[in-house]
Amino acid sequence: MRSLGIDIGRYSIKVVEILANNRSYEITNAKEYKILNLETSNQEIDILQTLNTISKEFDTETAKVTCSIRQQYVSTRKLFFPFKERVKIHKSLAFELEDDMPLSVEKSIYDSKIIKYHAKTAEVIAMACVAEEVERTLDIFERGHIDPDIITPEFAALANLYEKWYKSPEEVNQEEAEKQPDRLIVHIGHSKSFVGVVSNGFLIWGRSIMWGIERVASSISKSFQVPFTTALDMMPSKAFVLLSTSGANKDQIKMSDAVTEALQPLIQDLRLSMMLANTEYGANIEQIEMIGGPAHVKNLAGFFTQELERPTNVVNPIKSLSGQHMKNHERLADVFVVSLGLAIEGLRRPLNPPVNFRQGEMAKKNLSFEKFWEKWGYTTKIVTAAYIIFCIYGVAYDSIATQLELASYDVMTTQATKIAKIKTRTGIESKIRSYIRKNKKKAELVSVYDQLEEINSPLKFVNDVSQTLPSNKDTKAYEIRRFVVDNMKVNIQGVATDAKTIEKINRSLKGLAAGGKIKAVPAVIQKEEGRQVFGFEFQVKRKN
Repeated sequence: MRSLGIDIGRYSIKVVEILANNRSYEITNAKEYKILNLETSNQEIDILQTLNTISKEFDTETAKVTCSIRQQYVSTRKLFFPFKERVKIHKSLAFELEDDMPLSVEKSIYDSKIIKYHAKTAEVIAMACVAEEVERTLDIFERGHIDPDIITPEFAALANLYEKWYKSPEEVNQEEAEKQPDRLIVHIGHSKSFVGVVSNGFLIWGRSIMWGIERVASSISKSFQVPFTTALDMMPSKAFVLLSTSGANKDQIKMSDAVTEALQPLIQDLRLSMMLANTEYGANIEQIEMIGGPAHVKNLAGFFTQELERPTNVVNPIKSLSGQHMKNHERLADVFVVSLGLAIEGLRRPLNPPVNFRQGEMAKKNLSFEKFWEKWGYTTKIVTAAYIIFCIYGVAYDSIATQLELASYDVMTTQATKIAKIKTRTGIESKIRSYIRKNKKKAELVSVYDQLEEINSPLKFVNDVSQTLPSNKDTKAYEIRRFVVDNMKVNIQGVATDAKTIEKINRSLKGLAAGGKIKAVPAVIQKEEGRQVFGFEFQVKRKN
């Protein structure tokens, strides 16, 4: 199967295609589509045109398509359920998350993912999403001629880059579990950022921060009096932060001040996020990892280390994926982080299913029959009409055949009674059968007689042999003592005065033998003194 992950960003749409063969996965294609009209706030037309292009360049009909929903419309909570059954957990989500959602149950969609089991309990990441946003996302994709199979949050996509998504949830013994340092993941985007906590190999919490690198571009645009698009093109290659102003010129300090000023709201949100993660989820953030293309602003990691007092590094989680489970991943740039995670979400198996907000009335319908009817409907109608005509013909044919059979039976019975000279009207069939049996035996005897007439009698061969043998009336040179005809085989035995006479007998019999072949055989007659014993055997034709 093939899985497509489509990530719609502020300025571009990223697509990653993965080919799955048994338990082998390979990234076969990845492409980024730039969205035009950067300065407009309504990019819906550009998005629709780009999605339409994607539907033509990628086979979205046969592949499993996964798209994301913005994290600001999703609420996540880590919960423990006293049972392991997924059905029970799903039914309990609305009750457990009701207090955390500002909307009613009817206006929300719930789903969850089990990260691990503890004895008889399940540790679950429960999620609730605004139903209206799911409808809006589905509407955009359908108008772009793409019918997504899965609508999942950004949280689930990023979790796939840190978790062993190809495995089922495992049973964990809390006492034996090895504690790993908790990490704060900061995925910086153009218009917003994602913040999450990775604890013991699982993404346990995540939220959106309405801050993006375009804030930095806007600050640079104001400071240097350049167009916003020009400032945005400078990101992140030409933007930088000075960790120390020593030796820096005026323009460098001006650039650093513009960037750091724009970063202050993000720093404040990250402090609040770490505090929330530590208090609500018992996390202990020891390090920070920045991901995404905008994270490559020079000295940004060092600036975060100074401001947040946690070691910060810019990483690409795609590079840390196992080559055994995902081939060609090392070729992907970090702009494909979310789209790759979305494609992986489409590969999840039933034992560890994907998070999918496309539920209920919005669940994907099976359009196979409709597509089949659209393509083969006319042919099906023709075949159905032909079948009905064939059935009518079959019924009529059977009826006519039955009538003809009855009529034939009456005619044959009448003729048979005349031939067999049957006068009574009772037991006609048995009398006809008796008449047929008698005449059948007569016919068989006639046939046997005809065959016997074609068979040559043994006396014929006695006559032929006597006429063929050399004259023996005066010399008495030989005598035939044994003459046997067995089917087509003739056996002659006798005595002769000398070998010369036996040779003459052999030559004379060749004219009677089939193919002229005579075979000498041992004689079983009694030997006589002064005479030689001979025996010949040859084939003859019994039928004329």
